Amino acid sequence: MADKPAPKTFTVVATVDDPLTADRLVDGLVALEIDAFHRGRGGAGTDSFGALSKGYWEVLVPTEALPKAEPAVREELEQLARDADENAKAAEEEAMSGENPVES
Repeated sequence: MADKPAPKTFTVVATVDDPLTADRLVDGLVALEIDAFHRGRGGAGTDSFGALSKGYWEVLVPTEALPKAEPAVREELEQLARDADENAKAAEEEAMSGENPVES
């Protein structure tokens, strides 16, 4: 029994508000050959009459891979923020230009 390896421990590397972002982060980490997964959290009320709390997703990696995973996740989240800004600007420009698509 002494030669049995210790089980992996996992650490949360990021917490995000939607499952698509969590999927994108996990895919990026797996591409870097880092074991990763996400799990949904929250989204429950404390009583049957109270409001639901907003859910969130945790992205987990092996604890020993955390130093390699943190910069990759930070970079991906920054890229997502830049993409969101660019998409918002493009949508605003399209709305201002009056070039709305017309169905035929």
